[in-house]
Amino acid sequence: MDRAGLITLEQARAAGLSFDEPEPRACPHCGAALDPLGAVLAGRVAWVSAAPCPCEGAASEREAEARRRAALAAKEEAARREKALSRAGIPRRYWAAEADRPEFAEYMASFAGNGGAGLYIHGGVGAGKTHAASAMARLFAEAGYEVAFTTAKGMLERVKATFDEGGTEAAVARYAKCDVLVLDDLGKEDATEWSVGTVFSVLDARYEDMRPTIVTSNYAPGALADRLARRGERVTAEAIASRISQTCRPVYLGGRDRRRLG
Repeated sequence: MDRAGLITLEQARAAGLSFDEPEPRACPHCGAALDPLGAVLAGRVAWVSAAPCPCEGAASEREAEARRRAALAAKEEAARREKALSRAGIPRRYWAAEADRPEFAEYMASFAGNGGAGLYIHGGVGAGKTHAASAMARLFAEAGYEVAFTTAKGMLERVKATFDEGGTEAAVARYAKCDVLVLDDLGKEDATEWSVGTVFSVLDARYEDMRPTIVTSNYAPGALADRLARRGERVTAEAIASRISQTCRPVYLGGRDRRRLG
């Protein structure tokens, strides 16, 4: 029996199985007779194929078919990857981003057992915060995790857009319940009572459920609460900063603008 579970004519005869004589088959390249291969169904052999011919023409055809299948598989995998990255919300610009610092490699390596710990990536404009966060989001999405990548402002706009549709709870749940949330540019959004409260609702739910969050911001951990409370929402702003400080390891990327420096 061959590796596909099929049986040869000689094996069928040796086993005393019942079968009709197979129709002769010839190689279309060299004309050589091909050994029939059959599947045993209810004690009877059904001839379904033939052994491959070893001639050069047949071998070349098999190699071409293998290349075609490999190309199709690669195309399907690329489409699956693109769909996963799009669904996660990762900007196309960062689909090839790499997490090129040891802190990020260590975080990814320990992720499965980190108890919901996240990262707080901060630094100046253009320091590479979004690049780094996107790289990790990409790796998580490609590994099959449910990822939501969004700016804080974008998250609030999408939640607000559901007010008239009655879907606000579901919109908030997308960010509160996903496996990994990447919240980019925290501190750039409006600091209204509603916006600060909504950010807190998402982060508090993730805190309670021990779901990891990766946050990026221009503001150092000690300055975040002041930034979020710039319109007076001090208590909620401090609660947000507290949740982040308890769950996210700070990573400072410096103040250099990588976009300008190249």
